[in-house]
This record gives sequence, structure tokens and C-alpha cells, in this order.
Amino acid sequence: MTFPTSDRERQPSERATPRPRPPIVVAAGAMQAVFSWSGDRWRHVILLDGTPWAESLEDRADGRDAAWPCSPPLVELSAVETATGPALLGVGLAGRSHFSASVTACPDRPDALLFEIACRVREQPGWLGSTYDRDGERIRFAAPPVAGDLPATIRWAYHASRSGFHVVPPATPARGG
Repeated sequence: MTFPTSDRERQPSERATPRPRPPIVVAAGAMQAVFSWSGDRWRHVILLDGTPWAESLEDRADGRDAAWPCSPPLVELSAVETATGPALLGVGLAGRSHFSASVTACPDRPDALLFEIACRVREQPGWLGSTYDRDGERIRFAAPPVAGDLPATIRWAYHASRSGFHVVPPATPARGG
């Protein structure tokens, strides 16, 4: 007996019904990030006092190469409870690169959401970062350049608050013996 290995091999009547994916929200005071399923990934809108404040852009960064999207292509998203409060954890991939993300209330800034992103790259990225539309203006957070050999893990972080978006400097790796 054989089984179809992909949805394309199934007859239309055999194809699985997509599972419903209700929106997932993480909040920090007046700021909220609302993640909604769209097509093949999670997109999000940041709200301030319940009003849309910025929207993630998910298209191709250069208009051509799907391996390097404007923002991390999150395909799985989970709400978890941590010692410091609720968090959203996401994973995804594009091309041969794997993404992970964490969205939480910023621990040292009231009313701020902290976005921490990592991407494991196997080739030099064309574009790597996060992109938003805020009042018709495109706001981009470029990941730092790949330093050293590939594969490599690239990390970037930023927070969103009433005063705008702000880049979070990279943490200094712990050294020790």
C-alpha cells in the first residue's frame, strides 16, 4: 500500500482542510502585536491603544528572490508563559535559511514590545532583517552582516513603543572558563 507524500498528489476530495488559525496576541501595556495567518505564514500588526500603528511587510525584499523575504517568514507560532510573562515563539524558513523569533513585553521598558530574531544562514544573504509599514513609510531593521564562515547564525532585535521603533544592541556573548 502506498500513501501520497504531498498534498499535490492527493485528489481534491482527499486534500486536508486547512486547520483554523485564530489570531495570537502578545501585549505590553498599550502596545499589542496581533499575529494573523495569511496564505502560508503569520503576519502581524502592532497596535497602540487599540489602533494600528505598524504592519509587518512579508513580500520579497528585492522583488525577485523568495529566499530573502522582507521579514522573517514565520510558519509556526506558539504562545508560551515564561518566568517574566507571556511570549510568542515562532519558527520558519525561506530558501535554505531557518528563522526563529521571540516577541515579549520589553523587560526594562513599560509599554514596549521586544522582538528578538535569529536566522541560520548557509549562504550570504541578499537581504536579512525585518520590515514594517508605518503610516506609508517603510521601516527596515537590517540584520548585521555575516562575519566569519558559513553556516552562521545572525541575530537582531528591536522594540516598539510609543516613541517609535528602536534597535536593541546585540548582547555581548558570555566568555568564560
